[in-house]
Amino acid sequence: MFFRRKKIQEGPLYFEKEGIFMYTQSKKGTLFKTILRKGYDFQINYDEGPSILLDKELVGQRSDDLIVVHMELDENYNVVSSEINGGRFLTPQEYEELLKKEELK
Repeated sequence: MFFRRKKIQEGPLYFEKEGIFMYTQSKKGTLFKTILRKGYDFQINYDEGPSILLDKELVGQRSDDLIVVHMELDENYNVVSSEINGGRFLTPQEYEELLKKEELK
């Protein structure tokens, strides 16, 4: 019998049953839990370079609360490079902790 170890995922994309998730926090403190769909959010790159591209803009309650994400992925959706402006990537655990702190305020 073979037992497969569960792969520990470390940022910025997290593959779960419901889809591909990305957790971010803007410089203004707004938390984002974003679900990404393979058929909609990701772009196939037919030119030279990475196989798949992701360009995403996340806007908070105010127009100046903006996160811009650019990622390059291989054909297996493994992140080759990632860039974020206006915020930072979070782990699911960090996201849940910050969310609980916000609810207590």
